[in-house]
Amino acid sequence: MKIFLDDFIVFNELSTHLEKFKKCFLKCKEYGISFNLEKCAFMVCFGIILGFIVSKLGKTLNLKKVKALIKMPMPKTP
Repeated sequence: MKIFLDDFIVFNELSTHLEKFKKCFLKCKEYGISFNLEKCAFMVCFGIILGFIVSKLGKTLNLKKVKALIKMPMPKTP
């Protein structure tokens, strides 16, 4: 059996980041969790996860995801 993760994030201070990364990857290897390297991003300052833009400043909405809802007309019936 193969296990794939969708939206996986490791966030730490730069001084301990590689150590924490290594621990996460060793656990993934131990349990047979695979990664699609084409979809992976390493050592980035911000990223999109679960539809939010996440950075060290916090999380904000990804306007690309809510644009359709914002432009949607108000319902006329309940």
